[in-house]
Amino acid sequence: MRDLEGKVAVVTGAASGIGRALTDRFVSAGMKVVLGDVDEVRLRATEAELREGGADVLPVVVDVSLPESMEELARKTLEKYGAAHVMCNNAGVAGVGDQWTGPMSVWEWVFNINVYGVVNGIRAFLPIMLDQNEGHIVNTASMAGLVAMPGFGPYNASKHAVVAISEGLFLELKAKGVDVSCSCLCPGFVKTNLMTNIQWTDRLGDKPKDIVDPISAMMNEALHVGVETGIPATDVAEQVHDAIVNDRFWILTHPDFRSAPVERMQRAAAQENPSLG
Repeated sequence: MRDLEGKVAVVTGAASGIGRALTDRFVSAGMKVVLGDVDEVRLRATEAELREGGADVLPVVVDVSLPESMEELARKTLEKYGAAHVMCNNAGVAGVGDQWTGPMSVWEWVFNINVYGVVNGIRAFLPIMLDQNEGHIVNTASMAGLVAMPGFGPYNASKHAVVAISEGLFLELKAKGVDVSCSCLCPGFVKTNLMTNIQWTDRLGDKPKDIVDPISAMMNEALHVGVETGIPATDVAEQVHDAIVNDRFWILTHPDFRSAPVERMQRAAAQENPSLG
């Protein structure tokens, strides 16, 4: 996959944030791009902007949490372009609320999109790549997949799952000796609209933010600040492009965050308790 020109990329969550930056980077590399997003209005606007610039794109409204929707995305990709060389399972959400006594809807919502969205994407597109013996899958996890944040149980768990799924897939593909590979994207703070995709709940149902569990509220405020001051999504897209062409699994976008998971494992090896510091 060192030469991406003329190849086909598929991106979920393509109409905003990291997904849009990935789309722009792939277009600049000369790729044809299938734009998958659940927000049809934003998707059509993105399509119009890209076509105006001369890009060859195919917009598809997709719900990544539904296997049949992802299978339809794969079918439309093949009908239009006859191949799929890069698949970015990028769509994701965050969930904040009373995770232990509140409704299970937060867990279900986050896992259906963040975990099953990735699983559905792999199941829909991996067979295509294996048949053509060429391809690369990029799964968007998070630094929250390598360390844990208090108050974000569903998000932590979902992103840890994406890391494990991705690493297992990478090893399986290497064991098979095929020309299909996988990368795991673990960004730190990136200036995107992730924090607008949050479901706030407590045990009584939807309530104003000021009565949400105080730890969740504190972490939400910290994350809002982090996202607002985060790195541009274009920087992330550049690192993803480099990982694909160099067959690199780990994409940790923030060098100053890379010591955190190492320190976590050192504490685990020493049987020391987790630390808030």
